[in-house]
Amino acid sequence: MISPVLKLPNFRRLYLAGATSELGTFITETTLMLFVFKLSGNDKTYLGVLRVTFLVFLTAGGILGGPIGNRFNRKKVLLFCDLARIPLIFLLFFSQNIWALIISDAMIAFFTGIFKPSRQALINEIVPVDQIKKANGLFGTTNAIVHLIGPLIGATIFSITAGVKEVAVVDFLTYVFGLYLISKISYTFPATNKTPTPFLKETTSGFAYIFSRKDLLAINTNAFSAGLALGILIPLLIPFTIEVLGKTEQHYGVMMAFFGFGGIIGSWCTEKLTKVFPNARLPFIAIIVEPILFMLFIYTTFYPLALFILFLWGMLVFIRITSQMNYISDTVETRFLTRVHSTLELSFIVPNILGGLFIAAIGGVLSTQELLKATSFFFIALVFFRVPFRHMRILWSAKPETVKRNIQL
Repeated sequence: MISPVLKLPNFRRLYLAGATSELGTFITETTLMLFVFKLSGNDKTYLGVLRVTFLVFLTAGGILGGPIGNRFNRKKVLLFCDLARIPLIFLLFFSQNIWALIISDAMIAFFTGIFKPSRQALINEIVPVDQIKKANGLFGTTNAIVHLIGPLIGATIFSITAGVKEVAVVDFLTYVFGLYLISKISYTFPATNKTPTPFLKETTSGFAYIFSRKDLLAINTNAFSAGLALGILIPLLIPFTIEVLGKTEQHYGVMMAFFGFGGIIGSWCTEKLTKVFPNARLPFIAIIVEPILFMLFIYTTFYPLALFILFLWGMLVFIRITSQMNYISDTVETRFLTRVHSTLELSFIVPNILGGLFIAAIGGVLSTQELLKATSFFFIALVFFRVPFRHMRILWSAKPETVKRNIQL
């Protein structure tokens, strides 16, 4: 059955553009990581460098993306970002040099960082308030599906071709398709959103708004904690699959597929769970359980059990992400939306960068298992140490008023 929110023409176009673009990106990222790992002679430090440069540029784009999405027509921002990424995809197609691949990937990440806050804020301007949760849930479910099939397709293609050319073509086609769909969105940028405020002041005002609301501060610090753990896990997941579990690149793709399948279930059931755990309690519960699943995962050497744990972890991650999106959509003023989404992206990406730097610095010194065990203990400490603090207690009990918006159907 088709979701009712897809009957809205503007949202349907935005959704399809975003879904196909995300799929192409996940396929390319998976293949690129496997390709760099192979070119480097299975050197983990290059995976750390690839992750760090990608995230640094994604962060830079995200920092700019909030003010840009608030000042300029969001539709035009999305079109510009897709156009800018197309020539960069061709650099991946023609290059066989590790550093050229890393730099091209980083520049793609920069425009992706600018793209995301405007896309998320645009959802709240083209979807009626009573359907926002369905729209966020659909995006969350789709992102989970992409997590499922993207790495699986990427790993399968790489196991056959041992290169990135084929996936670069797929990524290029998703951007062309996205340009067509976004150009068809009927949207007029609200004059009230235009402001002469300098970019730096707009960015700092977004941080000030978040610090003034302890519930949003808790959501961001939780994202930071999870981002640091995942920032170390993601570059090490390939060597973990090969070295610790004794499996192949295709098995890595299957593991990521199980994570994505869990995400589909998590995103799908979030709206129903919200009726049982209202307000911000879902992201609170999810962040408590995630570190426990992380530890269970890295201590297992039984592949089927690892798949099951990743499935459960994927469920919790997407329950947290989707419920956070719903909470922000319900409670954040329109003028702060892009900045809050941009800051939340930043709260996840910056620790990802730190994790990648950690791997790049000592990935050749410690074993994969030693690195992951230390990370699991640190993740548990980061989360459970903060539970008694005021910002976490407020997140559990918060009941802010729902914000009214002007909707363009």
